[in-house]
Amino acid sequence: MKFLSLLNAALVAGLVVFAFVLYGHEHRTRTAERQIRKIEAQIRREEETMRILRIEWAMLINPGRLERLAARHLAIGNVPPRNIRPASVALAALPRRKAQPLARRDKASLSALFERIERGEAAQ
Repeated sequence: MKFLSLLNAALVAGLVVFAFVLYGHEHRTRTAERQIRKIEAQIRREEETMRILRIEWAMLINPGRLERLAARHLAIGNVPPRNIRPASVALAALPRRKAQPLARRDKASLSALFERIERGEAAQ
């Protein structure tokens, strides 16, 4: 009889320990589920933001809109077809410059070039 009492006490103690372990797993599972729901909500918000940004980008790069903005803010017109030339012809029309000797390309001339670039002057 004593053996059965000890066995019953051990089984009840095991059942209590098992209940605590099971409760701990359930608690961790519910916490993980809440985190998953939060992350899924963040993903949905980011996807919606990306969708809105794609729509906005499509509106911004609309050729008609860009043409209206260019006409309003830039002083350019249409290029007549006779002005369109191949790159080789356009490059051949540029004036030739004499090559500078390497001795003249020292730090002083480079600093002067950088200063002209900073002032917005074209490199000559």
